[in-house]
Formats: sequence, C-alpha cells, structure tokens
Amino acid sequence: MKVFYEGEKGQAVCRDCGRVSTTFGYHNVPFSDGNGTAKNILAATCDKCGRVVGIPPQSTPAIKAARERALAPLEAKLPAPYLEVLDLACYRIAPSNAPDFRKRLLMYYVRRYRNDTKAAEFLGNELKSAKALFESQIKSTAQKRLSLKVSESMSRDVQDVMNVAHLSKTDLFKSIVLKIKEDIVEPDKPQELDRLQEIAAILNC
Repeated sequence: MKVFYEGEKGQAVCRDCGRVSTTFGYHNVPFSDGNGTAKNILAATCDKCGRVVGIPPQSTPAIKAARERALAPLEAKLPAPYLEVLDLACYRIAPSNAPDFRKRLLMYYVRRYRNDTKAAEFLGNELKSAKALFESQIKSTAQKRLSLKVSESMSRDVQDVMNVAHLSKTDLFKSIVLKIKEDIVEPDKPQELDRLQEIAAILNC
C-alpha cells in the first residue's frame, strides 16, 4: 500500500473542474454528512479550485477517530432518586471523580447490553417490577434532568439497546440505574467493583 506525503502530486476527478492534478496537504475535512470535521488530515486537493478530492488510506484511521469523538447529546428526565442512586454508585467506584463518572458508568452498562442481546431483551420485563418497587419506596415527585454528551458510536449503541429492549430512552436509563443499584449500591462486596475501580483509575490518569 502506497504512503502519500505532503506536497506529493497526483490526479483525481473534481466535481467542479473535471480531471485535474492534485496536491497532498493537511486540511480540515468536513464529514460527508456535514456533522463535524476531521482536523489536520492529509488529503488531496484540486490544483484549480482547492476542493478536497481525495483521501489516502493512511488518513482513514484519523478520520474514524475524529468521527468517534463527535459528541451527540443524550437527555432524559428522571425522578431525582434515580440520579442520587447513580451518583452514589459513582462515588463508591471513584470517590475523587464521582460527578464525571456518571456517563462512563452508564455507557459501560449500555455496552454490556449492546453485546448481550438476550440480556437486553429482558430489560423491559425486569424494569416493570423493579421500577414499581423502587418508585413505591421513594414516593418522590422531584425530577432531575440527566444530560450527557457521548460519541456518535455510543449514541448508536444506546439506540440499538432501546430497540432490542423496546424501551424509551427514559425507561432505558431507569432500568440501567436500577441494575447499577442492584450490582453496586446494595451489595456489601460488589462483584464488579474492583474492575470498575481499575477502569476509573485508568481514565483518571
């Protein structure tokens, strides 16, 4: 596979200029769907109009990484005790960085369900009884907004789990928080606590 370098010449078809000579250089290249930009990427530009007309294979990983970093908003309104349970779990895992660990813990569970379709399919049924019991105990009318920004790939994972579980975004997050409560908050010695603390320590490096 050929490796291209800045200043190297080539040829390509420009949609405005037809067949043209090109020059490789580093440019900010918009994603094809218009949602974001890959910055400082090696690309071939038309020598006549300057339009990006070619991306060498060596730039593909950098473009993929840039797209993965593009953030998508995820929001849901939950009864306040759900977020308090989530924050308590985060504090148990990462006391010095608890507020920042919300997204990571939720996405850790999303990815688990994304990789285990059978478990995701049972989420809806599990939620009905667990939610009824929890909400009968808390009897709270206070609502809080859960607001996260995640990568496009994680946003797709959330949607995939919602589709498999047949849950709304709000109910999906409720079910995950209740699972976190069962796994991390309630046990004296949570099985996954050591693993999650290792992840938190690595992310905080």
